[in-house]
Amino acid sequence: MTDISKPFIDLGPSAWPNAQSAAKLEWLSTNALGGYAFATVSGALQRRWHGMLIAATDPPAGRTMLVSKVEITVITKDARTPLSANQWSSGMDAPGLASLSRVWLDGSIVVREWKIGAAHLQERISMARGRNATAITLTLIGGDALELELKCMVNHRPHDQLVKPNSFTPRIQACERGLHVCIDHASGEGKDIFLQADGASAVADGEWYGDYFLPVEQACGYDCVDAHCCAGILKISLNPGETRGFTASTRAEPAGEGARIMTATAARDQSLIALAKAQDNAFRTRLVLAADQFIVERPLPNGARGTSIIAGYPWFADWGRDALISLPGLCLETGRFEEAASILRSLAHFIKDGLLPNRFPSPGEPWLDNSVDAPLLLASAARRTVNASGDFTLARDLFPTLVNIFNAFTKGTRHGIRVDPADGLLMATDPGTQLTWMDAKVGATVITPRMGKPVEINALWCGLLATLIEWAPQQKQDASVWSAALAKAQKSFARYVNDNQDQLADTLDSPQGVDTLQRPNQLFAVQPLVQLIPIAVAQKIVARVEKDLLTPYGLRTLEKNSPGYVGRYGGRVEVRDQAYHNGTAWPWLIAPLGCALRTLGNAKRVDEIQKQFQEHLRHGCLGQVCEVADGDLPQNAGGCVGQAWSVAALLDQGIGEMSR
Repeated sequence: MTDISKPFIDLGPSAWPNAQSAAKLEWLSTNALGGYAFATVSGALQRRWHGMLIAATDPPAGRTMLVSKVEITVITKDARTPLSANQWSSGMDAPGLASLSRVWLDGSIVVREWKIGAAHLQERISMARGRNATAITLTLIGGDALELELKCMVNHRPHDQLVKPNSFTPRIQACERGLHVCIDHASGEGKDIFLQADGASAVADGEWYGDYFLPVEQACGYDCVDAHCCAGILKISLNPGETRGFTASTRAEPAGEGARIMTATAARDQSLIALAKAQDNAFRTRLVLAADQFIVERPLPNGARGTSIIAGYPWFADWGRDALISLPGLCLETGRFEEAASILRSLAHFIKDGLLPNRFPSPGEPWLDNSVDAPLLLASAARRTVNASGDFTLARDLFPTLVNIFNAFTKGTRHGIRVDPADGLLMATDPGTQLTWMDAKVGATVITPRMGKPVEINALWCGLLATLIEWAPQQKQDASVWSAALAKAQKSFARYVNDNQDQLADTLDSPQGVDTLQRPNQLFAVQPLVQLIPIAVAQKIVARVEKDLLTPYGLRTLEKNSPGYVGRYGGRVEVRDQAYHNGTAWPWLIAPLGCALRTLGNAKRVDEIQKQFQEHLRHGCLGQVCEVADGDLPQNAGGCVGQAWSVAALLDQGIGEMSR
């Protein structure tokens, strides 16, 4: 049994035998607005997304790099010891690694410790919740008094872009306990950056450093040299046992705010763990805190504040599909029923012609609703939420939305989405548009078009019909139309079953006929709400999926012996997208596999599969779960370092799957 009194993630120098390995270990802190702090344990910038304060300046999708680094130098009577690391075009310079003795997570707080001679220095890092501020506290645990210099590197660029030296000239002036950086060409949130430390004196600078080499960007085929401006240096002193706080914020902070942010973060962690009833399970505790990083505020069309889910860090904003797949694990399994209901009501505001946004755009991007599954997933997530929480007012509020979706799909809506009157199955036939979760597109080419009647879409369509039938009596509605539609679709579902009775077709009635490739989408047909295939067939299907597709990092998107299989995910975007749904493994697919296994009475197996990820949380982005991994062994993690539906899949134990 795991000793929960010990940190679940607690690493020493053996975890980073060299500077390159230290640069592959990352950490993440978020602020519930879409903003984040994201860095390597060594401090070396490796991605365009690495920074100490990436502010949600137009939350949750619009984010701006404001503070890229805070480099610490320790000054004793004998020496100056930099604790920093930088990757330049000429190579890695990482003097701080010689002193770095421990990196661990204290709940959501990132902790780094250094031994410099007899001195033992501890740094704790956390973002403030609900505003754009990152806090650091520095404690001298042992040794003699020392001085610290905090070198603060700033910027003002979209978090996904790079800049060249002298791209702008910040106005830097002294303020109480630090520096005030004003970006004169900017406006609104992020125009002002305040760098403050308890008891600090400050020296302004303004020099640009223009040779930060970003190897992860280079490997992906992107521009890979960035520049940042040194705002100046804050100087503080520390006596043994003393703690000083630092804040990087978009507003002036009072003295002691760094320590208060740490206290608030620790208290919130404990409340989340208690709400999820995870106190006795260290792995689950870690996932509960990981889940919290994705839940954010979002403005609604009526001006009110709603709730949404960031699909993945660092680059994704909130997506309709991802939010609804993630909701049961992130919210229901953690006891956050009110936020689940808020997410569902928020998304319902955006329904138009039966469709939900595939993703909510960043500022300046187009609005996209190319998702046939998102409206159906709304019904699935709503049913599970009502079942789990007993909140029947949510069923009342969402019932008209579900009827709207049914009517739009029956009549026919955009993207060629309509019910085929011949067999009652739902079809999506918009050439050149990716409409399911397998949505990779390179130029004008959809990599996995799946035009026709995708299997998971019709499993979800039947789920929508079953939900309408189940909720109709309370809403005093006649369910006969939905009952007839479900009966017709159920009868037609037999068309998906192959001759060996061990696989479902991935798509029916496509331009090429029946797509018989072995993919994981068929798992959606094995669920407790409505029986779509005989139990004996379901057992064979699930057994074959486990045999052919299951890996230590989730399920492959295509069986290895299939034409078009790509076993490695990496390289330029057009190469990655060829592999994305043609062999790449996805942790989130453990969720439909888990539902299928529970439906067949094998919940124990689900627990075994989920626990395989325990060691993964100690690699890559500490405490988080990756978006994807190679289909071939040995597997390397890829994509976003933290993905909402990946975390959700490991938390999902089936809450709300069965009706009350």
